[in-house]
Amino acid sequence: MAQPQSAIVTGGSSGIGRATAHKLASRGINVLVADINVADGEKVSKDLKARYGVDSAFVKLDTALEADVINMVNTAVKLWGRIDWACNCAGKAELLTEDEEGVTEKVFDEMYQINQRGTWFCQRHEAVQMRKQEPRIITLMPSERTVETRGSIVNISSVNGIVGLGQPGYSSAKAGIIAFTRTGAQFYGKDKIRFNAVLPGSIRTDAMGVWLEQLSEDKRKFVLEGLVNSTPLGRQGAPEELANAASYFLSDESTYVNGTTLIVDGGLMAIK
Repeated sequence: MAQPQSAIVTGGSSGIGRATAHKLASRGINVLVADINVADGEKVSKDLKARYGVDSAFVKLDTALEADVINMVNTAVKLWGRIDWACNCAGKAELLTEDEEGVTEKVFDEMYQINQRGTWFCQRHEAVQMRKQEPRIITLMPSERTVETRGSIVNISSVNGIVGLGQPGYSSAKAGIIAFTRTGAQFYGKDKIRFNAVLPGSIRTDAMGVWLEQLSEDKRKFVLEGLVNSTPLGRQGAPEELANAASYFLSDESTYVNGTTLIVDGGLMAIK
């Protein structure tokens, strides 16, 4: 009988992270939920166990602290012996600004530490662990050809990482995620570890709701109308739609997909 697979999902207490945790658990995968929000993260973990019958646990994670990232990886290994999949969703948004003068050094540094450096900490330590693991053997059908894998890592970037959308700190951090996702693919391909990035467009998450609440009513209406009107599908995306995209990379359906990006934006970039 095959050993149950295991996954880490950072930012797993809400939004894309929560949806991804549910998607993976629905496939019978044990999930470690990691987030700075303890109450919501523990609730997600309990929900996964109750709904899907998988094993799940929660660990507190501040991605700005490398010690937290190391503890997260060690926790997963203690629980299940290996990490087959990792989806790094944890991050923080930045308010829109009119120009560079509206961005403080504190905000810019925070965007870097949480979104870029924090995601890199996760990728780095997840990959180091995966490299130690015995590879799984996957049989491709109908040829019955076999391939080996030690794991797959998905980083959640953003379309902000390829176009300027009024958030210089956030955009530069998300661009950095795309870059080191590709270097990870180069470094660890020989170890049979894959790295890919998912780039969301406008996704209606709890975090986005909090972000919108910081705006004036007129500004909030303007932003929402702009997001919808600039998207060919005419709506915002749902976290579950991002989770479906991440799940493709976090599966044996994508064994030859490495070092690439998948834009999930309702067509926004098609008209930019």
